[in-house]
Amino acid sequence: MVEPMVDTLDAEKEQFFRVMALHKYFLNADFARDVFMRRTNREQSPAGVDFASSMDDSIALSLWYATVYVVIEGWRATGISDSEVDALLGDDRVDDLRRFRNQIFHYQPAYDNPKLLEFLGTEDADAQEATAWIRRTHAALGRAIAQALQGLVDPK
Repeated sequence: MVEPMVDTLDAEKEQFFRVMALHKYFLNADFARDVFMRRTNREQSPAGVDFASSMDDSIALSLWYATVYVVIEGWRATGISDSEVDALLGDDRVDDLRRFRNQIFHYQPAYDNPKLLEFLGTEDADAQEATAWIRRTHAALGRAIAQALQGLVDPK
C-alpha cells in the first residue's frame, strides 16, 4: 500500500525538478531580453547608432530570440499546459524560430543565412509582427512557468 504513494511522490518530485530546470532556461531568456531592452532603450535614434553598437544590438536580439526557443523546447518536454501558451505555440512562427535558433547556436559556414529572415521576415511589418509574437510568447511562458512552479510547491 505504501508503494503507490512513494511512486506519486517521486513523480511529483521529478516534475518539480523538470519545471525548475525549465525556469532556469526561462531566466536565461529573460536575461537576454533584458540585455536587448537596455541596449535599445537609449536616447539616441536608431539612425544615429554606430555600426558596432548596431551589431551588438543585433547579437542581443538574436540571443534573446534563440533562448526563447530553448524555453519552448523545455515547455514541450515538461508536459505543462496553458491555454495562452499553447495557442501561441500553435503559430507557424515556432518552426521558423527553431531554424533561427539553429542559425544562432549551430555553426553555419555562410555568413548570411536566410534562416534568420524566415523568422524575422523581409519587411518591417514582418519584423514587427515577429517581435510582437515573441514578446507575447516570452511573457506567457514566464507567467505559466511561475504558475506551474507555484502549483507544484503549493498544491491545492
